[in-house]
Amino acid sequence: MPSAKAVEASRVDLIVGGLEYLAQGFSIFDQELRLVAWNRQFLELLGFPETLGTIGRPLADFFRFNAERGDYGAGNIEEQVSERTALASKAEPHCFERVRPNGMVLEVRGTPLPGGGFVTTYSDVTERKTWEDSLQAAKQKAEEANQAKSAFLNMVTHDLRTPLTSIRSFAEILGDNPDIDAEQRQEFLGIINTECLRLVRMINDLLDFAKIEAGRMDWSIAELDAGELVKSAVTSLTPVFAEKRIVLELALPPQAPKIKGDRDRLTQVIINLLSNACKFAPESTGRVRVSLDGGPTEARISVADNGPGIATEQQQQVFEEFRQVLGANGTRPPGTGLGLAICRRIVDHLGGRIWVTSTPPDGATFSFTIPNSP
Repeated sequence: MPSAKAVEASRVDLIVGGLEYLAQGFSIFDQELRLVAWNRQFLELLGFPETLGTIGRPLADFFRFNAERGDYGAGNIEEQVSERTALASKAEPHCFERVRPNGMVLEVRGTPLPGGGFVTTYSDVTERKTWEDSLQAAKQKAEEANQAKSAFLNMVTHDLRTPLTSIRSFAEILGDNPDIDAEQRQEFLGIINTECLRLVRMINDLLDFAKIEAGRMDWSIAELDAGELVKSAVTSLTPVFAEKRIVLELALPPQAPKIKGDRDRLTQVIINLLSNACKFAPESTGRVRVSLDGGPTEARISVADNGPGIATEQQQQVFEEFRQVLGANGTRPPGTGLGLAICRRIVDHLGGRIWVTSTPPDGATFSFTIPNSP
């Protein structure tokens, strides 16, 4: 039967051996700040060579190693070592997170020992921190989206009221003044018609967005002639460009590709991009170019204008819901601001990509791709 001394020795060996398999690193320094015990994780997590892991090794040697490889940033190495050694000699409880140069985040927790010195544990919390940061970013984005949504609803309420008020006012004028001259009557009817169209566009945007959000949008997928599709959309807006005296150019390849998509929805995307280009291109000197390029697997349609352009930090925002980029003069352009968000949803659903390139003040180019028909 083994002696009590042998049992105790076996127990100690088991404890020491078990410490080597801890997921956390640990180290014990005595009251003279010399290394007494440690495990392999201590050296691995902090990137120390095995030669540093020796009994009686001064804590200052570990600080010096960190300083020499740049962990503490620029500065006098001996000053950095002295500063940290003086702080450690106080042997006060501490807990902090340290980001290593390789991106690893360590939670360092130190506890003083009754007879002097301290034990320190080191835990790799990189994954947890990444998750927490992602959660925080998602929370912030959700809060921003909620604020933007509230601002959007206020804006839409105002924008819907504006054409309705205009329509009602001019209708009342026409109703109260039956003897109004024909020319003025025609002018007022034109205003009513314009405001009605504006109201319809806004309501259609809201309805389309609601359908897409709810997954109730109707799709009719078929093989389409990309050249005919683009030409048809451009033709429908030619009078609008002519009214603003904006040059509208169309560049089609000799052999237009066949694509797979929904004719009505793709027409909606092209018209939306053209309407935006017309909105921001300068009147009388504006120039908008629509081009179609065929590739081995997809076709690309681009709409380029010579407007003020879009700042780099805003180029992703223009495709987000409930956001609207201000014009060059700092004013909000007319519309719901949902047009490009709807375009992105349509193009995504059809398997394409949509993006914008711009270097203010040299205009902007909106492009999207649609897969070729098999």
